[in-house]
Amino acid sequence: MRARWSLFLTASAFAASCGGPGSGHVPEGSVAAKEADGGGIVPTDERQRLHDRLATAIAPLVDSPFGTAAAATGVVGTVEGAASLGTLWDGGPSATNDSRFNVASVSKVLTAARIVSLAHAKSIGLDDAVSKHLPGVKLLDEGGVDRAGTITVRQLVQHRSGLPHVPKDLERRVANRWSSPDLLRVLTDSWELALDGSPGQYKYSNTGYALLGAIIERTRNCSFADCMATYLDELGMTRSTFWPTTLGDDAARGRVVVQGAAKFNEPGWYASRYALPFTGLWTSTPDLARFGAIVLSASKDPAAPLHAMSAPDGNPLGLFVAKRLDATSLEHDGSGPGFHASLIILPSKSVVLAMATNGGNETKDEGAAFADVVRSTLNVVPAP
Repeated sequence: MRARWSLFLTASAFAASCGGPGSGHVPEGSVAAKEADGGGIVPTDERQRLHDRLATAIAPLVDSPFGTAAAATGVVGTVEGAASLGTLWDGGPSATNDSRFNVASVSKVLTAARIVSLAHAKSIGLDDAVSKHLPGVKLLDEGGVDRAGTITVRQLVQHRSGLPHVPKDLERRVANRWSSPDLLRVLTDSWELALDGSPGQYKYSNTGYALLGAIIERTRNCSFADCMATYLDELGMTRSTFWPTTLGDDAARGRVVVQGAAKFNEPGWYASRYALPFTGLWTSTPDLARFGAIVLSASKDPAAPLHAMSAPDGNPLGLFVAKRLDATSLEHDGSGPGFHASLIILPSKSVVLAMATNGGNETKDEGAAFADVVRSTLNVVPAP
């Protein structure tokens, strides 16, 4: 476990800094239904047309250099469609809309959501100093001055803490206890972390999200995976988990290429308690789109618990602001060993897209190819 997670955390550095012909099999029942807000059922032909457009668009994701399975769920207004292609690993079961994928750095969005919801409930403050919630953590600048009393929770969420992507002493500190439920608590009981940038400036950091996970644990008095299980239930994400060892044959295996040969990592390979807050979510695309729809709705309601995630002040929390389809988007992508994923929300167009595939070695070319498929898929979601 120690060697695999050292490799994983190092390999994740590129992917996180970005965010950010298969079988063609389409299982029966792969069109998701959704009731219209005003009552009644959206006509089946509208859902079917959306499903067909999605299936065509994601077909490249079940071919090299990606994986054997791909899934996408799109929402436009009151119409929701979902498509799934391929098999969950070579020789494995067919992918369905219920299939779970690791969504890599998209996991940060849910960690940020939990922090924002706790702030909305006044359990924590976004402008609280890190030292208030993690008094054993020191954040040392280049002069050796502890900045934990001035660096805030908000800065952790926004990647503006100055923390490094991966701590230099991580392996030594973990000491091969990657799966220990109390790992984050033990690490943050007493930890000196050297800053790698100036607080306030943007620097993407997995370490910052590990600290957010520890804050969630201490605020809610439970392990991160258990805390998030409760929160996922509250969100209605019933096909989602932050602890992969509970998954069975309905979860995709991550396809990687090692020395020229394809290898499929089972979900348990990804079981690092340290990494859960920034890359630990396993979810179906309908579940991920459901969360996107919650954020979309919250963007229009200042009283909603997740309204702050919609960047009403121009400063996003947990999502990145971009331009898609001539509109402002809220989004996050992710890639890890064997997986690519994306979540895009267009509040002004009432559009959400969630996508995932079980393949990739985190190269720049693969990242660009996946981004191209995401772009073409988004283009078809609001099509007539």
